[in-house]
Amino acid sequence: MSETVSAVAAGARTRSLPLWLPLLALLGAGVAGAAAADQPKLLLGGAVALSVLVLAFRMPVANLTLLLFLTAVVPFQVLNRFSIGGGLNSPGLLFSDVFLLAGLAWAALALPNVPLDRRRYLYSLAMLLFLALVAVQFVHGLRAGDNRSIVGQEGRVLLGFGTFLIAMPLLAHAPSRQRLLGALAVVALALGAWGMVQWLGHFSFGAAGDVGVREGVRLTSGGGGQLQGGEFGFPAALVVCFAALTLGDIRSRLWRAVLIVAIALNAASCLVTFERSFWLDALVGLGFVLGFVLVFAPVGRRVKVLAVLASAAVLGVGALSAVSPQTLTTAHQRLNSIGGYATDSSVRYRVVESRFVFSRIRAHPVAGSGLGATIFWGQPWAQVSPKTRNYSHNGYLWLAWKLGIPAAALLTVLLVLAVFGRAGPREEPLSLAVRRGAQGAILGLLLATITFPSFSQLSIAPVMGLLLALAVSPLLRTPEGGVSRTAQAKAFALSR
Repeated sequence: MSETVSAVAAGARTRSLPLWLPLLALLGAGVAGAAAADQPKLLLGGAVALSVLVLAFRMPVANLTLLLFLTAVVPFQVLNRFSIGGGLNSPGLLFSDVFLLAGLAWAALALPNVPLDRRRYLYSLAMLLFLALVAVQFVHGLRAGDNRSIVGQEGRVLLGFGTFLIAMPLLAHAPSRQRLLGALAVVALALGAWGMVQWLGHFSFGAAGDVGVREGVRLTSGGGGQLQGGEFGFPAALVVCFAALTLGDIRSRLWRAVLIVAIALNAASCLVTFERSFWLDALVGLGFVLGFVLVFAPVGRRVKVLAVLASAAVLGVGALSAVSPQTLTTAHQRLNSIGGYATDSSVRYRVVESRFVFSRIRAHPVAGSGLGATIFWGQPWAQVSPKTRNYSHNGYLWLAWKLGIPAAALLTVLLVLAVFGRAGPREEPLSLAVRRGAQGAILGLLLATITFPSFSQLSIAPVMGLLLALAVSPLLRTPEGGVSRTAQAKAFALSR
């Protein structure tokens, strides 16, 4: 009897909908109809944003994966051409911006319910503080009258470090962690393949300088060009995939094959960038991971890894010698050019540029100059007239110039400390392997940032945020072999 009464009451509640609900639906339909008639592109943008928001809450792993793919693989020109409210020469809201904002909205609800240890809790607070400082400097740049396009571009790049907050709940939940790592392997494969497509297709140098092959290679006798698109990401993908393959105890032949192909493609792509900083980035990261293999791996695995590396090196050099002998000659000449840094014009360029940036940092050491701030200088020795620039090759100086020394130090310290994280007790093997790879990738990027502005590049900033999350998020196992309950996200129902 009571069940019948309850059912009737429930039916009555269902039938008696609030009066404001249909009125709100009618109002929304009217607004949408008016927008469709007046601004159809605006309506389309709103529909896309709503769809992405639903995706972020229903499939957060897919949302983060698409964000990384759009920023690390897809050229900026393509993103901007199809931006919301923008176009070919008019910057607007990029699709990657929508995925990032939707992911941050999901993280704002999911992260407070994730059980975090003291270290990850402090890292999350520090990242929130950093993003708040970025928002302050965004407003600072707008109020200072700086170019709005530059302010917006630099703001979206630095906000990309917010992928750290999106990844934290996903890495705390074992099933979503597994899906995310698999998706990252596919993105790494796509990045290396995209690099080879550019190189073999001899694409022209893009308008924004982030895609294709730039003609010529400085300090060489016959270089055919330097690969540009994805150059920041190749070393990171190479190092993380190498760590997963050598330390991760992966049994699946399919995933081992994916990792091997991703390593080969990203190594080849990194080589033909002919950028010595990225070569050093990759070698330092690989050396970091290899050190753990040689010290902690069983003797059999050490011998196997060294044999595989030697075989890969011989096969790679042999293939390049057969297919493109000029590539090896160019790489050798480019490497030897390191000894001539005293007469290298690019070194002089960076030194003079850094002096101008230093002067702006001294003028506003704490408050920063704000996003969109510029310097005015030229190169009389190269007969280059002075012009306004918002760019600096030294990423640390760029960050201190725009945000102030405290904010720059905050992000730098977070990245440096992540490199020295130790293995947790009973840490799951693949978790430890990926963490070592992320640590090695961060270490390499920290070195490359001295001569290349990693912090100001949309193609790598979101990746760095994810690497930071991977480096500080171990997945532990219980003594019985299962995943620790404390590593599970209690509120992960948000993603189902």
